[in-house]
Amino acid sequence: MKKILSLIKNKLIKPDGTLNGKIISGLVALVIVFVQQVFACFGAQPKGDITAFVGLANTVLTILGLVGVLSDPTPVEVPAKTDKNK
Repeated sequence: MKKILSLIKNKLIKPDGTLNGKIISGLVALVIVFVQQVFACFGAQPKGDITAFVGLANTVLTILGLVGVLSDPTPVEVPAKTDKNK
Protein backbone atom coordinates (compact mmCIF):
# COMPACT_ATOMS: atom_id res chain seq x y z
CA MET A 1 0.00 0.00 0.00
CA LYS A 2 2.90 2.36 0.75
CA LYS A 3 4.28 1.79 -2.75
CA ILE A 4 0.96 2.76 -4.34
CA LEU A 5 0.68 5.92 -2.21
CA SER A 6 4.27 6.81 -3.11
CA LEU A 7 3.51 6.42 -6.82
CA ILE A 8 0.41 8.62 -6.50
CA LYS A 9 2.37 11.26 -4.59
CA ASN A 10 5.09 11.25 -7.26
CA LYS A 11 2.46 11.92 -9.95
CA LEU A 12 0.73 14.71 -8.00
CA ILE A 13 3.89 16.54 -6.92
CA LYS A 14 6.60 17.65 -9.35
CA PRO A 15 10.28 17.08 -8.51
CA ASP A 16 10.59 20.76 -7.49
CA GLY A 17 7.88 20.30 -4.83
CA THR A 18 5.01 22.10 -6.58
CA LEU A 19 1.68 20.52 -7.42
CA ASN A 20 1.22 19.17 -10.93
CA GLY A 21 -1.76 21.23 -12.14
CA LYS A 22 -2.49 19.06 -15.16
CA ILE A 23 -2.77 15.90 -13.09
CA ILE A 24 -4.77 17.62 -10.31
CA SER A 25 -7.33 19.16 -12.69
CA GLY A 26 -7.69 15.90 -14.59
CA LEU A 27 -8.17 14.01 -11.35
CA VAL A 28 -10.84 16.44 -10.13
CA ALA A 29 -12.65 16.17 -13.46
CA LEU A 30 -12.59 12.38 -13.24
CA VAL A 31 -13.90 12.46 -9.66
CA ILE A 32 -16.84 14.61 -10.82
CA VAL A 33 -17.60 12.14 -13.62
CA PHE A 34 -17.29 9.24 -11.14
CA VAL A 35 -19.82 10.86 -8.79
CA GLN A 36 -22.22 11.36 -11.72
CA GLN A 37 -21.88 7.69 -12.63
CA VAL A 38 -22.46 6.49 -9.05
CA PHE A 39 -25.66 8.57 -8.85
CA ALA A 40 -26.78 7.17 -12.22
CA CYS A 41 -26.17 3.58 -11.06
CA PHE A 42 -28.46 4.01 -8.07
CA GLY A 43 -31.09 5.98 -9.96
CA ALA A 44 -30.57 9.14 -7.93
CA GLN A 45 -31.50 12.27 -9.79
CA PRO A 46 -31.07 15.84 -8.65
CA LYS A 47 -34.22 17.83 -7.96
CA GLY A 48 -34.91 20.41 -10.62
CA ASP A 49 -33.99 20.56 -14.27
CA ILE A 50 -31.63 17.71 -15.16
CA THR A 51 -30.35 19.46 -18.28
CA ALA A 52 -29.23 22.44 -16.17
CA PHE A 53 -27.28 20.08 -13.90
CA VAL A 54 -25.62 18.36 -16.87
CA GLY A 55 -24.79 21.77 -18.39
CA LEU A 56 -23.22 22.90 -15.13
CA ALA A 57 -21.16 19.71 -14.84
CA ASN A 58 -19.98 20.04 -18.45
CA THR A 59 -18.96 23.66 -17.86
CA VAL A 60 -16.94 22.67 -14.79
CA LEU A 61 -15.25 19.88 -16.74
CA THR A 62 -14.44 22.27 -19.59
CA ILE A 63 -12.94 24.83 -17.20
CA LEU A 64 -10.86 22.16 -15.50
CA GLY A 65 -9.65 20.91 -18.85
CA LEU A 66 -8.67 24.42 -19.89
CA VAL A 67 -6.85 25.05 -16.62
CA GLY A 68 -5.08 21.71 -16.94
CA VAL A 69 -3.85 22.54 -20.40
CA LEU A 70 -2.78 26.08 -19.58
CA SER A 71 -1.43 25.54 -16.05
CA ASP A 72 2.18 24.89 -17.04
CA PRO A 73 2.79 25.89 -20.65
CA THR A 74 6.14 24.70 -21.89
CA PRO A 75 7.60 26.26 -25.04
CA VAL A 76 8.14 23.88 -27.91
CA GLU A 77 11.64 23.89 -29.35
CA VAL A 78 12.01 22.98 -33.01
CA PRO A 79 15.40 21.49 -33.85
CA ALA A 80 17.46 23.41 -36.38
CA LYS A 81 17.09 22.06 -39.90
CA THR A 82 20.35 20.74 -41.29
CA ASP A 83 20.97 20.00 -44.94
CA LYS A 84 22.56 16.55 -45.14
CA ASN A 85 22.83 16.64 -48.94
CA LYS A 86 25.75 19.11 -48.96
